[in-house]
Amino acid sequence: MKKKIVIGVLVVLLIGVLVTFVIILNKKMMSNNLKNINWINKHVSIEVDKSLGDNIYTVKKNKNISIYNMKFQEVVNKKIEELTSSMKEEYLVIYNPYGTNTLSVNIYFKDKDFDNIKYTIKGNDVNDFSKELVENEEKAYQLIGFTRGNNKVEIELSNDTKYNFNVNLKDVNIIGEEKLKVEDGSSEEELSNGLFAMLGNDSDSEDYLALYDNDGVLRSEIPIIGYRAHRILFDNDKMYFSVSQTRIAEVNNLGQVTKIYRTGKYQLHHDYTFDSDGNILVLANNTEKETEEDCIIKIDRETSEISEVIDFEDIFKDYVETCKLDTTSQRDEGEDGLDWLHLNSIEYVDGDVFVSSRETSSIMKISNILDNPKLEYILSNDEFWKDTEFESYVYDKVGNFTIHGGQHSVRYSSGDNEGEYYLTFFNNNYGVSNSQPNFDYEKVGLTNKNPFQGDKSYYYVYKVNENDRTFELVDSFDVTYSGIVSSVQDLSNCNVLTDSGTAGVFAEYDKDHNLIRKYTAKMNKYMVYRVLKYDFSNFWFK
Repeated sequence: MKKKIVIGVLVVLLIGVLVTFVIILNKKMMSNNLKNINWINKHVSIEVDKSLGDNIYTVKKNKNISIYNMKFQEVVNKKIEELTSSMKEEYLVIYNPYGTNTLSVNIYFKDKDFDNIKYTIKGNDVNDFSKELVENEEKAYQLIGFTRGNNKVEIELSNDTKYNFNVNLKDVNIIGEEKLKVEDGSSEEELSNGLFAMLGNDSDSEDYLALYDNDGVLRSEIPIIGYRAHRILFDNDKMYFSVSQTRIAEVNNLGQVTKIYRTGKYQLHHDYTFDSDGNILVLANNTEKETEEDCIIKIDRETSEISEVIDFEDIFKDYVETCKLDTTSQRDEGEDGLDWLHLNSIEYVDGDVFVSSRETSSIMKISNILDNPKLEYILSNDEFWKDTEFESYVYDKVGNFTIHGGQHSVRYSSGDNEGEYYLTFFNNNYGVSNSQPNFDYEKVGLTNKNPFQGDKSYYYVYKVNENDRTFELVDSFDVTYSGIVSSVQDLSNCNVLTDSGTAGVFAEYDKDHNLIRKYTAKMNKYMVYRVLKYDFSNFWFK
């Protein structure tokens, strides 16, 4: 009997080993296939899909092929060229060919004898979406702004040619919320032109970048690999945004991913921007260090070379030794290093950078960031840096106001006199430092200790005077409380956009700070990280 049991156990173990071997072998084979452009070419096709409408094409691909696989992008682009070069119709429509915009189609014209193109999308129970597109020589365009269900498209060319067709997107996979809760405020001023970019939905399923119109209607959804996009950068008819903790995508206005920048041993977090040469400065974790969220790296856009610009631990070495590793539930998921600084925004101005440190409730200026980085000053309560070697760097606070706490999204604007300028940011009004748990924030007026529940946060504007080493509060207003994530943006028409991330609320205010409209999202997890507004001028639209 024992012999039979032993044999049975051995058989089960052998089967388990064989199954594991087969799974590993299949994964290895698939991994190799995904690097093979010939295999991808065989498993990607462009076909008419009648469920989308008459003569609407779509791209079919093996489910294992990521849209951020550059060989896939190359294959699709080649197949589109072959299809359009032999087209007999006056125009050809392909639904979301590169996979980067769920609510879009690309249109390609056979006759190129026109300059301008206007289009209108008429959907069910939503306002029309009308735009004039940026001209290009190829006469190929991406049309965004569709909604789930049937959409009627009206095209008008400058040569008086008009086309109409329907696109039915009732079966497309939309991850995000299709219509946000909208509340109008007391202001009668107009909302600014553009689309609200929801950057960081922290979904438990797929992650994405969502674009909403002024009615709170989802008009574009860009799937990403994971983590979140933190902002969109634009340059030379391309847009750039992060698609994971280690990748930034370059995407053209047809939705094609034209390049992927990798961050090597670093993980990006919270923000990135261009320097004066067009290279990308990224807030980063060095994964080979025991500290986190305390480095800035540069990615050369021509060579993709990565270089470390500054490690703040080198500057603040003695202070870091006084910090404690956070083991509480307040920690950011998936990170395990000493989070002593927690940089969350970067602004590049003429060789200098302004960074926001959530963990120290400090705004810092670093000069000569690319050549010889030097700490210039700290905007903070002087109590926080008291009895450290950095207390002399803290500028004097002018006026009677509550200091910022846990701030985000610091942005620069010039002043009238040399050495004077303005820093605008979201003051979370949050008094917690997990790496300095014994610091008493209440004595400096910061009483909110819960990331999700508090009395209020603020839009803040500081006037900084480097000549006399002072800062003063020159503008502010109350906004919905958010302890740990948020953003602000001064818009081109003098309106202000704020995002209270942990509340899932963003809002646009007029120049007098009266509410025009507020939007509330049903959060997938626990926050809407950042919301910025873009008009996509000279990218998609005129």
